[in-house]
Amino acid sequence: MPTSGPPSHAFTNSPGNIPTVAVVDVTTRMLGAQQARRTSSLAARLGSLGPAPVLRLTRGDVIAISLWEAPPGTLFSSSIISGQTVSNTSTINIPAQTVESDGSITVPFVGRLQVAGDTPGTVEQKISQALQGKAAQPQALVTVVRSAMNTATVTGEVAGGSRVPLSGGGERILDVIAAAGGLRAPVHESIVEVTRGRTTARMPFQQLVQSPRDNLTLLPGDVVTVVREPQTFSVLGATGRNAEIVFEAPQVSMAQALAKAGGLQDARADATGVFLFRVEPLAVAQRLLPPDSIYLSSRAPLVPIVYRFNMLDPQTIIASSRFWMQPQDIVYVSNASGAELQKFLFMIQGIVGPALNGAAIAIAAR
Repeated sequence: MPTSGPPSHAFTNSPGNIPTVAVVDVTTRMLGAQQARRTSSLAARLGSLGPAPVLRLTRGDVIAISLWEAPPGTLFSSSIISGQTVSNTSTINIPAQTVESDGSITVPFVGRLQVAGDTPGTVEQKISQALQGKAAQPQALVTVVRSAMNTATVTGEVAGGSRVPLSGGGERILDVIAAAGGLRAPVHESIVEVTRGRTTARMPFQQLVQSPRDNLTLLPGDVVTVVREPQTFSVLGATGRNAEIVFEAPQVSMAQALAKAGGLQDARADATGVFLFRVEPLAVAQRLLPPDSIYLSSRAPLVPIVYRFNMLDPQTIIASSRFWMQPQDIVYVSNASGAELQKFLFMIQGIVGPALNGAAIAIAAR
């Protein structure tokens, strides 16, 4: 007989029938085991939140310098005539310049100055010390106009990929994604990948928003990539629609999954044989199965689990509304035994029906 899958009794733990996967009956009491599922974490792979990085000048950085001296200093003074008032200002703004390949810049009255590897504050101290004796109480202000290295790169499914400058305040992952224009893909389909050196960690965007500890402070050279990965589950068997269905929300329950598939077919479905196939982490399997279960003996990190839903039980229907689907889940609804009998009768009718019709016509002709 043709069939769309195994019957419900194939998953029964009987002496003569031991399934190759563990079968767990879903009730409201076992829902707590789902909380043992570990979620991905950026902090676990890349370290804790951490302080803001110390930003140092490097070759290719563009910086601007302003110099001051105390009155009545004349080294930087210039006359400004406004109406009939003449005032002297002891300041000079040096046009923005690039840190050369040898790591130096040029400062008036100082000459060439090595700055590569120094912080802006350290460069300010160097300039002020070099001007001692030439200017009255000299002071300097160094501003980074553009940095080639003190940036984080944002790319992927964002409105505008770019290099985002990092400041001493410390930009975090969500800050640079917002600076790049935000997401282009739906939130529940977006995965954030952070590459730091040779290590790459990834985390769903929805979880990142809900986990402040994973919203890490970025370091110079970090690459943030937003990847669109549509999350789907499959529905097979005696439902109104067999299809691969996309998550349209961050969370979809088992009850919602069956509704999206058109519900159970009255003429085919076995309401006691609704199954969900999933590969669970060992921590979850240990809370679902007895300690002496043969499915835990190998201590494998992943354990195949079949969740069985008896949709004739009101408690199970309530549990299905709080049983959350995971990407790549497979929902299967088995055929009722009466559906197999109905198939058989249709097949017999197809074989003997023409003969009976012919005999009826012959009798009528006589």
